[in-house]
Amino acid sequence: MSRRLLTAAALLMGVAVGACDDGAVVVRGIVIEVEQSSVAHVEAFTLRTASGEILHFVLGDLPSGGGSFPALHLREHLASASPIAVRYVVKDARLTVQRLADAP
Repeated sequence: MSRRLLTAAALLMGVAVGACDDGAVVVRGIVIEVEQSSVAHVEAFTLRTASGEILHFVLGDLPSGGGSFPALHLREHLASASPIAVRYVVKDARLTVQRLADAP
């Protein structure tokens, strides 16, 4: 599936899952891959939603606190297969993460 098609699917799914005022979308799923350039730096990850869609995210500026977790915590979610919630926007045809949190 092309990246453009994945982005369009994510946008449509985001409308169904929950769009935020600033154009951000929240989606929930299981982390299936984490891309790291070093032990301390996560660059991207791949998520599988409950409906089976595969979405690839790049990391933007992530806040700390307020229920959000740091990108390095994605490794624990990968190992445990516990779901996460991802708030993201589409920037330059890429799904750019704004916030990561444990899914309820």
